[in-house]
Amino acid sequence: MCLLTGQPEVSDSSPLGGSVISGFLYHGKFLFYKYLFLRSKIMKKKTLKNIMVTGALAVTMMMSVVGCGSADTANAADNTKGNESGSAESAENTGSTDGKVQKIVIGSGINYNPYCYLDENGDAVGYEYDVLKEIDDLLPQYEFEYQSMAFDQLVLSLEAGKIDVAAHQYEFTPEREEKYLFSGESYTSYITYLAVLVDDDAKSLEDLTGEKIRTGGSTSATTQILTKWNEEHPGKEVVLVTSEGSSDEEAAAALKSRAARASVLKKSDVIKMNTNFSEDGKDWLKSVGEPINDSQTYYLYRKDETELRDAIDGALKTLKENGKLSELAIKWVGYDVTEEE
Repeated sequence: MCLLTGQPEVSDSSPLGGSVISGFLYHGKFLFYKYLFLRSKIMKKKTLKNIMVTGALAVTMMMSVVGCGSADTANAADNTKGNESGSAESAENTGSTDGKVQKIVIGSGINYNPYCYLDENGDAVGYEYDVLKEIDDLLPQYEFEYQSMAFDQLVLSLEAGKIDVAAHQYEFTPEREEKYLFSGESYTSYITYLAVLVDDDAKSLEDLTGEKIRTGGSTSATTQILTKWNEEHPGKEVVLVTSEGSSDEEAAAALKSRAARASVLKKSDVIKMNTNFSEDGKDWLKSVGEPINDSQTYYLYRKDETELRDAIDGALKTLKENGKLSELAIKWVGYDVTEEE
């Protein structure tokens, strides 16, 4: 009796036993091979499916990589363009490709009220200084530092490289143009006339032959103009009295005492002198004749300072357009000296 099946045990040596065992083995092999066949088909299907899925995934990943690569390339290109644009804009706005702030030394005057002078506290004030501060605010690439000095020292300091800009109501003259670079933008009208006492009948330089005329500093436009006049008019020369470093009080005293018969001034300067130094409230000085010089005023630079000149020109143009230049002129001079007088 078979313990597993409960059937009578069959001996392998009996005919019946051998037949049963052979049949069992045959069917067992059949089932085994069928199992292998089915398993093989299943594995093939799974393999094909896995291959297809894997392939699809691979294609998708490749497309993603390509897509990302294209996007990254485009983004990189855009960023490069943006960076280039930003750098160019930065260079244009700052005037410096390394982003550093450049110190610029400005030289201006100490005794030309109301344009550039030292107040009672010794501070440098006036129209020149206020305009320069506004320019400095518009040019973040530069930081202005100021040095105040006598008029004639300014151009000497400019030539020596001690200052970068000379600012002192500089009129245009051919002599200056030979040595210095003028700003492209002017910032004040500067028309000068002979100034004499109200009871003086002089009307022109011809009427002042042999007389003393106060001309300002030795490097002033007036000195240059009257020197040229003397060269071109032999026998009609005037005597030039340079007055570098003198104050308005000294100028008034010289004219009133007739130590000099005339001076060369703007009409606004004549008004200032009458206002500040009249003893009875009446005018004591007057402008006469045709202009000695009809000019605008400019900043002076060394010949190679074109980049700095252009930057300051741009700022001056902005101050003209937004009205700030006129506002400062009225504040300091009493009227808009940026226009024709």
